[in-house]
Amino acid sequence: MKLLNLNINIHKKRLIGIILILISTPLFFFLNRFQKLGTIKEELFTAASRKGECFQGFCVGGDPDATLISRWINFSFEYLELVLLGMIFAFVIAGIVESFIFPRKENTRFFEPGIKGAIRGYIIAPALNLCSACIVPVVNSLKNKGSSLESVIALAQGSSTLNFLSIIMIFTIFSSELGWNRIIAGAISVFLFGPIISRLTYGLNQKNEIPNTIPSLSIEKNISFTKSIKEGLKDFFNITKSNVIKLGPIMIIAGFIAGLIIQFLSAETINEYLGNNFKGVIIASTIGVLINVPLLFEIPLVVTLLLLGMGIAPASTLLFTAASGGPITFWGLGKVLPKRSVFYYACLIWILGVITGSISIFMSGNNISLGIKLTDNEPIIKQTTFNNDSANNLNNNNINLSSYTENQNYDNYEFKPFNQLTYEHFNGNTEVWNYRPGVVIFDFDRDSDMDFLITNGNEYSNFLYQNDGQNKFTDISIDAGLGAKNFNASGAVACDINNDGYQDLYIGGKGFNGDGLDFRSLQDSKEFIGIEDRLYLNLKNGKFKDITKSAFGNNLNYRSASSMICADINNDGYLDIYVTNLIDEDFFMSSLFWPSHPGHYNLLYQNNGNETFKEVSKEAGVQGPEVIMLNPEGKGIYFSDQNGKEYMGFNPLVKDKNSHIVGDPTGPTHAAVFFDHDSDGDQDLWVASDGDQLHVYRNDSSKEKILFNHVSKELNLNIIGNWMGFAVADFNNDLIEDVFITNAGPHQRIERSGINSPTIKPGGDCKYHELHELGSCLHLFLINQKNNNSFENKTEKIHVIPSPYLPAEATIKNIKKESKIPKGLGAYDFGYGVTAFDFNNDTIKDLYWLGSEVGRGEGPGGNIYPSAGRMLMGLPDLKYEDITVRAQLLDIQGINYNKYFSNLKPNEIPNEKYNLKYKVHTKYHENGKGLAHGDLNGDGYVDLIGTNSSGPVWSGTLDDAPGPFFVWINGGGNNNWINIKLTGRQGIDNTGSNSDGVGAKVFIESKDTNNNKSIQMQEVRAGSSYLSMNSINLEFGLGDIEIIDKITVIWPSGITQILKNINSNQQVNIIEAQN
Repeated sequence: MKLLNLNINIHKKRLIGIILILISTPLFFFLNRFQKLGTIKEELFTAASRKGECFQGFCVGGDPDATLISRWINFSFEYLELVLLGMIFAFVIAGIVESFIFPRKENTRFFEPGIKGAIRGYIIAPALNLCSACIVPVVNSLKNKGSSLESVIALAQGSSTLNFLSIIMIFTIFSSELGWNRIIAGAISVFLFGPIISRLTYGLNQKNEIPNTIPSLSIEKNISFTKSIKEGLKDFFNITKSNVIKLGPIMIIAGFIAGLIIQFLSAETINEYLGNNFKGVIIASTIGVLINVPLLFEIPLVVTLLLLGMGIAPASTLLFTAASGGPITFWGLGKVLPKRSVFYYACLIWILGVITGSISIFMSGNNISLGIKLTDNEPIIKQTTFNNDSANNLNNNNINLSSYTENQNYDNYEFKPFNQLTYEHFNGNTEVWNYRPGVVIFDFDRDSDMDFLITNGNEYSNFLYQNDGQNKFTDISIDAGLGAKNFNASGAVACDINNDGYQDLYIGGKGFNGDGLDFRSLQDSKEFIGIEDRLYLNLKNGKFKDITKSAFGNNLNYRSASSMICADINNDGYLDIYVTNLIDEDFFMSSLFWPSHPGHYNLLYQNNGNETFKEVSKEAGVQGPEVIMLNPEGKGIYFSDQNGKEYMGFNPLVKDKNSHIVGDPTGPTHAAVFFDHDSDGDQDLWVASDGDQLHVYRNDSSKEKILFNHVSKELNLNIIGNWMGFAVADFNNDLIEDVFITNAGPHQRIERSGINSPTIKPGGDCKYHELHELGSCLHLFLINQKNNNSFENKTEKIHVIPSPYLPAEATIKNIKKESKIPKGLGAYDFGYGVTAFDFNNDTIKDLYWLGSEVGRGEGPGGNIYPSAGRMLMGLPDLKYEDITVRAQLLDIQGINYNKYFSNLKPNEIPNEKYNLKYKVHTKYHENGKGLAHGDLNGDGYVDLIGTNSSGPVWSGTLDDAPGPFFVWINGGGNNNWINIKLTGRQGIDNTGSNSDGVGAKVFIESKDTNNNKSIQMQEVRAGSSYLSMNSINLEFGLGDIEIIDKITVIWPSGITQILKNINSNQQVNIIEAQN
């Protein structure tokens, strides 16, 4: 008989069914599968980012403040939403199969038993591309048509584990080890499970499976197509309705069961129960058979769990078992197969999962792979010349801990708290949509009060707030020409590039979050303009002009800029610009966990003196050296390109979503600062790299040639850390500037619920380098030893009086047993932006920093690096007191400090419950980034502006929220002060120093009321900290000094200028002398 005899009704229905499948399948792929393939691909770029606990909108662990029930319900609804379209398609296909393709015929079997039946069952499986739950209605329909047990098992396994999309994704994403384990396990399950289950069910002698008794249908001929369609559709709707009623509720219930199981997965439980051992394999296999996941979603699930610390062996297990079957699968098959057959099926999935994982234990050994595939090339391990002798001694000190916790009386150092300006003070927005917002405090209109710029993300305007001198700020960005919304901005700096007396603006651009593309993929795109840096010329009339193209030509920067700084590096009277580049945001966090840790080259723009620049970073030696990346045995980790050239710590075959190279063979840079660290009259360069050495460059330039030499090793500063922000100041008043550098802090040494232990895999995270003493996660406090051209690391030797309200988290009680106890400043938390200033004008420099990473306290990952800012008040003899809460400088929204303090009894130390009630707790920290200081209200007391990232926050569900910026106005006091503004002669007659006096050193000499002589020193800087820039005015605190005996200015031109007998409490404008 012909397969299709159109004179026969059944054959007409079969033709109609084939047509319906041919129509519905492409439609389903268009609406769901192709879209999902792209979605999964994007997940791989974001799974390792600051949303690393999340995949497809729901998160492992969930909102820590939500109840288990609410997290479970939210997760389950997300799951059901994801599988809905697949389930609809499954019911449609099942209905078509049972009503059109295979109408009932007595004693007819579509698929044969045994291996042959398994092979035939797999033939159509990959094309369906349905998950283990979605395939149930289809296999049930076929079983009802007389298909063999072997064929339906093969169909179910083949559709979920060996479909075309999963094969493509697995070999794209995972290491060959994990990929082949999944493929081999899938093939075994497809071709052997059915025959094994059949023999276990019906006996070893292979008694034939007894087919269902199927009533015959008479062979009707000469029935019209219209009647065949009507009959088929009637059967289709009845069959589909029956399947939905029978299978729909249990699928919903199973979805909620899977959601409940997922709620118990967290970094803590993963580290404890899913390690690279047999216990982890057993647990992973058990989890796999207890959950159903949408097709392909086992892939981002395993990626996420790997990044949270799961071992490769349980990953190999879960990659197979999670796709193979779950409660829905087993319950559905139980409708058409003997219950013991279904039991054998579940057991075989579990056993094969255990075997697969056990093999991985022996295969993985002690390699450096995370199981997630970057490229096909493997790292090359060999000896390196990197010298880490200085780093070995970083944490080895034997100072008595009691000297760091004793209480001392500093009653004479009282102060007034800062006041956070509320929205009434702003005519404009006070929140940004930007993960890395910067802030610049500068007097752009030269009206003698400080204005400020806040950078914003793509589709949002930057903010330029004009100060009216009365604590009222108006956003004039659009009128000023800074309102472009096609700009994804980051850091910024204000410096007068043409010496016309008005500061111009250089604003960095960065890659777009979530597109999976590095800058090379956007060069031919219309979106390229959104990631380019921009230079705006101040027109002196309240407006700025974009001169980027004319200023830089083909050398403008588009490599995901971070911070930028200005200095006259060759003393020719014109300010040059150094731009630090990070890495596209999509690859930033993931690079912390790979032995490939790329950044982007930094750029140095030499000012030509005519509003154009020449890019000279490579020849000047400041583009950035290769990343230092060693394996646990101290040997270098290298990767080779297609031509055999080797790079340490950089894999040139890592590609972005469009197959372009990711990054450059250097480390990602957060910040930089120019200052004359060796007192030879020129500007040296310090560069803060993330997950790499601290880079120090000595300026050996002349007017004819710009040249820097890398001297980190020479100064014993080649310490690897997650360096982020600089505060340069003369902390010990010896008339030469010292350096404080922020780092990730001791968070990974602390025992905290839900936080994983330090990874043992090589990568850019400082906690890996701490394990073999190549570096440190602690902040770095360096005192300049002017007599021997060196710096002393005082980090853990600095005495800090802890706050009784919110002490540093790293206390003796909660440090992990295997970790060293951090001391002094080393005990303090994560920081990005940082600044040094004399907030109470007592002549002693104080420190404030803020910053966090991964997320804000009330969002995913907010408990990994929790920090709400730290204000350390300087005391005599290089001691500090943590006054963050008393100064009211917590980087937290909505604290009522009056109620907090008024409800405390005298000398009462609040407990955690009390602090949580009033939000004085790192649980509520914002995700701090930029920070700058300046005197915003002209009262002589320095104020602060801090920026915070936008990002996800728990609000019942996971939603994106903007990041607030805070303007903190100093409460003032009774101490005296002086504010000094310098003007170089280039802005007057084109001679001498640059018009802003950047690089000039100012010394003030005076005597206090007890006739004690003191000298203070500051240097004018344009850019430092992180993403940000302080006011270029120099603010000196004078204590009780009313008359300054002498002010000495050493200009970059070499001219020394002296002023005598200057009254305090005023702003002094000093114009560079002619000679």
